[in-house]
Amino acid sequence: MTKRTRTTLFILMTLVFALIAPGIIMYSQGYRFDIKKIKFLETGGIYIKSIPGDAIVSIDADYKNKTSGFSRDILIQNLLPENHFIKVEKENYHSWEKTLVVEEKKVVEAKYIILFPNEIPFSSIGNDIKNFYPYPDNNRILLLTISNELLFYDSEKKETQKILSKNQTPYNISDILFSPTGKRALIKTSTGLHYLLNTETSTLSLIKSMSSKTKNVIFDSNNEGNLFYQLNNLIYRINADKQTTPKLFKKGNVDAFTVNGNDVYSLENGLLYRDNVLLNINETLSKEPLETKNKTYELVSMENEIFLIENKKTVYLFNKETKIFDKKIEAETELKYTPFYERILFAADNELWLLLLKEAETPFFAKARSTIFISRFSQSIGDIKWLNGDYFVYTLDNKVNISEIDNRDHINSFDIPQSEVSKIFFNGNTKKLFLLSKEELLVSDNKMMQ
Repeated sequence: MTKRTRTTLFILMTLVFALIAPGIIMYSQGYRFDIKKIKFLETGGIYIKSIPGDAIVSIDADYKNKTSGFSRDILIQNLLPENHFIKVEKENYHSWEKTLVVEEKKVVEAKYIILFPNEIPFSSIGNDIKNFYPYPDNNRILLLTISNELLFYDSEKKETQKILSKNQTPYNISDILFSPTGKRALIKTSTGLHYLLNTETSTLSLIKSMSSKTKNVIFDSNNEGNLFYQLNNLIYRINADKQTTPKLFKKGNVDAFTVNGNDVYSLENGLLYRDNVLLNINETLSKEPLETKNKTYELVSMENEIFLIENKKTVYLFNKETKIFDKKIEAETELKYTPFYERILFAADNELWLLLLKEAETPFFAKARSTIFISRFSQSIGDIKWLNGDYFVYTLDNKVNISEIDNRDHINSFDIPQSEVSKIFFNGNTKKLFLLSKEELLVSDNKMMQ
């Protein structure tokens, strides 16, 4: 090899090194060359956490890794900042998939993924069930039969016993409400009669002072037998155990009221008031009156916040700082709602909203008191309940579905093959799902979630 040849090779190698070295350095520092944009971009990543573990995670249809059975999470790095299609799957489970946007120097998270089994078997608790009413502890349920008997079901012991015979049970029961401990139950009928049931002794008594004009009956949390109720824009308190004469608690133009612990909140002439039953303190909370003419209102206490529902279609949340009611949701049809630890789902017809009472970093990156539109379905939403703070179960035209609240790209959902379901209930203690289907009460054989 001549000297000239060696010099030429040296120059070529130097040029190649000069071209390659920066790329190697940038690669080691997390940069990748984007062919579409014809330039180097700093990469990002995706953090996945799913239940159960041992799930296969693929990105853009390429296998990347598998979550472990212990940590159940995986971090995939060095991804170009663009849309990436993620799929999490496990044999015999419904898969989870979503397109997520990866940004430079950032890690996008999907850490609340639950894979549900393809098959969810159910067992029958009883036939000829007209309705059921879970106790506050979720472990006990009152069953109303077609023949008008009232039964008690213990989900822990899996035992059923009769509480009231068909001759003892009031006819035309429209609802049953429990005291905070479940030791008392208020039975309401469509004819306007109200009964107090002592669930410990199975004794039933008619509350003579209540009628079809009685509204908004609420248990006093300090006394199992005490009840607050509204009649002709007045609030009364009665000891239903002792059948005492009702005492006037609040007089005036009361449009609605609710109770939270020792506090009674009332809407009077468009202003919100608070009365503490122990300290005998009364204060005006709001500074601007609402227009109440030709409108109906419902005050609701959820997660230590006060909500006002106008004409059953518009939701207001009381702002303690500004002392006014902030409008949060305005629907075209009647709203239904279900709370879960500082998160509340509101449904109207085929639309679903989420109201956050606490700041959420993922997946919404939303401030406290934010309202987020989750989805619009092709059918009307019937019953709806939370499974946890990230998944909910609901009915669409009497068919059961389970969905997530993560509305990035789309929500993952699937249906449970049970038909004509009129009511659902999820026991957060046992993690089992109850369905009322064709006058039969069913319960899932296994836990819905680990």
